[in-house]
Amino acid sequence: MSTVTKIGILIPQSKQYKTLDRDFIRGIKLNNLNAQYYVESIGIGANEQLIIDKIQKLYFQEGINIMIGFFGHHNMSRVYEYASDNDILLIASDIGATVPYGIKKQKGIYINSYGLTESCFLLGNHFSEKNYDKIATATSYYDSGYGMLSAIETSLNKNNMMFSGHYITPFYPRENEAECMQLTLDHYKPEVVFAFYSGLYAEENASFIRTNKVTQHYTFYTTPFAINESIISEYQAQAFPLYVVASWFENFAHTSDCSFNMQFKEQYEDAATVFALLGYENGALLASLLETAESTDTRTLLRHISTIKIEGPRGSIQFDPETNRTKFDHHIYKLERNSDDQVAFERVNTLVNEGHFITEVTEQDMPPKIGGWQNAYLCH
Repeated sequence: MSTVTKIGILIPQSKQYKTLDRDFIRGIKLNNLNAQYYVESIGIGANEQLIIDKIQKLYFQEGINIMIGFFGHHNMSRVYEYASDNDILLIASDIGATVPYGIKKQKGIYINSYGLTESCFLLGNHFSEKNYDKIATATSYYDSGYGMLSAIETSLNKNNMMFSGHYITPFYPRENEAECMQLTLDHYKPEVVFAFYSGLYAEENASFIRTNKVTQHYTFYTTPFAINESIISEYQAQAFPLYVVASWFENFAHTSDCSFNMQFKEQYEDAATVFALLGYENGALLASLLETAESTDTRTLLRHISTIKIEGPRGSIQFDPETNRTKFDHHIYKLERNSDDQVAFERVNTLVNEGHFITEVTEQDMPPKIGGWQNAYLCH
């Protein structure tokens, strides 16, 4: 379309990931959409009524029926229902740190997630294929409340497996927490440790393993948010078996030839983050849709969006007609040192994602009591 399109953008703020909002917007704009953007802040993204109020403002005051949002995981069904009832096209992103129980497909709502719980579920299948008998977890009080633990546990249960033990850092760590971590893992003697941390808790964990050196005794698998400069520095001093599972981790990898990374670095002189990735994918989907559709009324856009299929940083981007969600394979990356004594992650395995896990849980009712903070992985 040659006319300028109005697009509403709903973005959170994050104390821990300070550039989240900036990176998400940069990712969208990298697509050079012929659009006028109307940006609304939704605070830390945990207040569903605030999000609805901002959607209402964009729709009724500005006449915007196309919106992109980056949301948390709390009461999102209310947000989706409101947008759907008002004939709005909403492309929503999240980190996917909680299991989307009961978030059924709704007209006009399309979800593009980073898929942390999918990574965990598929990692459980990988452990089963490897015939691991002793699997322990290591995480923090804060992170343990999310759905990642239940996702990998679901996978293990389906394969008649179970964890051999859990180490959880208390909300207020003990003075000898590094020693407590080592004693716990030494008691379980696991073949592999699944460790997931985020933000300041990842920094806290890095300080523990710098003291107790447990990574030199056990094979660790983590999610991307557990990786930081402290972990990399520790590896440079002494190599140890460390793997990351993710749908995208290319900005840390040797194997990356991703044009998105290069484009982003050239445009902004910064490495692309997960938040930039999600913004870019959402913008790319919308760019293709606007080129295809003959008008921007919601009915026309919805008729075309199910046919959109483009190539992106994580592979083919399209929406599964059963769930209105994107679906990507996930990968395992191993930290290695190259011939120049530089360290980076190499992609060593691909975990094929058939989409069954998300399809099943979106049809299930929310459990009567579920842990986790209101805005997983965005602000703490």
